Amino acid sequence: MKYIVIGLGYFGSKLASNLTSMGHEVIGVDNHNERLDEMKDSVTTVIKMDSTNINAVKSLPLQDADAVVVAIGEDVGSSILTASILKNLRVKRIIGRAINQVHQNILNQIGIDEVVLPLEDSAMHVASMLQFKNTLRLIDLSDDYAVTEILVPAKYAGHTLDTVSIGGRFNLKLIGVKIAPKEGLLTSIFRRNYKVDLEFDQFTPLGEKDVLVVAGKIIDIKRFTES
Repeated sequence: MKYIVIGLGYFGSKLASNLTSMGHEVIGVDNHNERLDEMKDSVTTVIKMDSTNINAVKSLPLQDADAVVVAIGEDVGSSILTASILKNLRVKRIIGRAINQVHQNILNQIGIDEVVLPLEDSAMHVASMLQFKNTLRLIDLSDDYAVTEILVPAKYAGHTLDTVSIGGRFNLKLIGVKIAPKEGLLTSIFRRNYKVDLEFDQFTPLGEKDVLVVAGKIIDIKRFTES
């Protein structure tokens, strides 16, 4: 898989290194020569760039990337502007890094649905999470098993759990459903405005912004998210 990490500070550099060590192709982007020099042997490619310049950002292989991570932390303005540019360029998956709740809220408001806070998410956790489509949180139970929170895949929105058959088709255990609020955009999973239903009706249609909490083998989770 291919990832672009914009901002190679402490968090961004750790994330980029972890993804590379997992065998993925990683492009690290920063505007500071010293950071690029430090990372040039730890990731696939490093590029010096002002990510607030839309013409520069357009030169990146955005459509080939499985996800673009805006890991900028020290300059909130640059983080928000970079995320906005990526959103306007219709990048298929954008992960925002926030340094506080206000920063997170702003990223949510401009349409960045997946936001992580380094105080809550280690770079290794985010690296693991990025390997699965629509996965908002992942807890490794072992090398083979995990518990994940997965945004309902688009093809299953409006379908019932009975027809999706998570257990029968994918051998996964459904722990519960986090039901999205009726108003506004999907927010980060760390917002507490979802209703948690541990006994979700098998015949109630799933909402496109709902989140499934499932446990099982990592290979089966990956199969479900890519189905």
